[in-house]
Amino acid sequence: MLAVLHILQAILLFFGGVALIALGAFIRRDLFGPPRLLHGVVSLIGVVVIVIGLLYLALAWGLWTGKGWAWILSLALAVLGLIVYLIALVRGRFVTIVLLILDVIILYYLFRPNVRAFFGEQKTPPQPTPVAASTSQPTPQTRFCSNCGAPTQGNEKFCTHCGKPIS
Repeated sequence: MLAVLHILQAILLFFGGVALIALGAFIRRDLFGPPRLLHGVVSLIGVVVIVIGLLYLALAWGLWTGKGWAWILSLALAVLGLIVYLIALVRGRFVTIVLLILDVIILYYLFRPNVRAFFGEQKTPPQPTPVAASTSQPTPQTRFCSNCGAPTQGNEKFCTHCGKPIS
């Protein structure tokens, strides 16, 4: 879910950066009449916005593949956003309440046990393999996830607790 949101942010940032670079080119040709130095500043801001978009794309990849650094970076971005939006809310910008709520939801989601386990941020000790009682009826084989130690059924390909592939 977070990876998809970051991909959308990356796309918006990329197109915004391209638009700023194009605006800088128009300013350079004196289409708007402001000082010529302004075109360099606007174009530089466009390049920075594109680089930020590429960083969000890398973050989305890290989230999609379950990298621990992506969890930490998402946590840091959500906390930073929470602080910025709280300050904006105190200053009377009530429009930021939607973004504030979104960051609270992201923080809640990041601390869910299955999400933390998916990113390797919460390890549960491996559970011992149960010893089957000697009975004449066959028992379904119970396996344990190598990532989080949760019990899984013999036919499952992914852990229902952390989402990692079962090997």
